[in-house]
Amino acid sequence: MRTRFKVLLLAAVVMAGLLAWGWWHAATHASLQLQVDDYGLKTERQLYGTPHDVTLTYYGAANEPLATARSVEPLGYVLAVHPDPKTGDCSQYTTRVPYSECFGVHSAWIPDWAPRVRAADIKVGACELRRVPVSVHRSGGDWWLWWVPLPHIGGTPLGYFQITAKVNSKACSAVND
Repeated sequence: MRTRFKVLLLAAVVMAGLLAWGWWHAATHASLQLQVDDYGLKTERQLYGTPHDVTLTYYGAANEPLATARSVEPLGYVLAVHPDPKTGDCSQYTTRVPYSECFGVHSAWIPDWAPRVRAADIKVGACELRRVPVSVHRSGGDWWLWWVPLPHIGGTPLGYFQITAKVNSKACSAVND
């Protein structure tokens, strides 16, 4: 009876430790989606489009600069640029191991600044906008499922941030909801 109790206690401690590690990793490492919705690119089929040639500087509540980002052309998706040039936006790495190492550094940097973003300076082509309000969505992710050995569920747990700015590049103005 005593041995069974010790085994159960040890199993509970190990499980609690694993769950605590998953929560900690999701709280200190995150993935990030940066989005610029350009209502100047509206068509009959879409309310807004994805602009190209975009650069951003994100600011906190006290107007302190937090991070920069740029679009990766020709696709137009936006990536945050880590302050260390060796890390950058990780797009320079094309093989698994160096990219994985870069992403580890990048994902640990994101929770330091992303939750504090309140506005952005945005340059879309010739249009330059100052202190455009942005929306920040944060999710803790399914950190408690990280140990499930299925490719579409398991994996190292990450938090998630989505930062969205809305602009009209034709009118060179911010769009308010």
